[in-house]
Amino acid sequence: MKIYSPLVVEGQEWVLPQQAEDYQLFASLGDLGQKRWRPPRMKFLREQEDGTPRLYSDFPWLGEHVLILRSTPLKVLRPILEPYGDFLPLRADEPISLFNVTNVVDAMDEERSRTVRFDDGGIMTIENLVLRPEAIGGAEIFKLPERPDGVRLSDIYLQETIVRQIGELGFKGIAFELVWNDEAVGRDRIEYRGMERRAPVSFASLRRFWSGLLRKPGL
Repeated sequence: MKIYSPLVVEGQEWVLPQQAEDYQLFASLGDLGQKRWRPPRMKFLREQEDGTPRLYSDFPWLGEHVLILRSTPLKVLRPILEPYGDFLPLRADEPISLFNVTNVVDAMDEERSRTVRFDDGGIMTIENLVLRPEAIGGAEIFKLPERPDGVRLSDIYLQETIVRQIGELGFKGIAFELVWNDEAVGRDRIEYRGMERRAPVSFASLRRFWSGLLRKPGL
């Protein structure tokens, strides 16, 4: 069994809340459902600091604990992801949605994992994760239990079957890091690199192209 977690691709698009106070929404999702969800306004980060375009992504990045999907991957992946969470709409200049994983599995082997703990014994961070495969079973997507105060957020964990399906379906702009493996060997990263954005072709440039082509001898 191989378990992966989402990983940012260098230079990929991000999507961020426009209002600073909305960051807290993404740190306290829990099993929040559609009825209590108030979609925050989001903004795309499509350029790097030097002005060069970021790579197109079907999954604009926000963090390891959430998955943001554009409309096409949402439509295609919905039947696969739906048993493990909720789809929550976001407001932006194009359709995007948040996939909130609500399937919580207490699968961490605390004795064998390496963690940093608070004074009260609660887990602050996980430095080396060891999982119990019998607890995971057939769950292809899950989170670990989080602290009630929201201090420690669980990453999203995916079995290799889901990770491979995303690549086979042709989606771009997302990577996955192998975080736990009970087999002898395995890749430590799977990446589906995004595409560079190209400037749209204007009507004037097309007209110049066809005019030049028609002036060629024999045409």
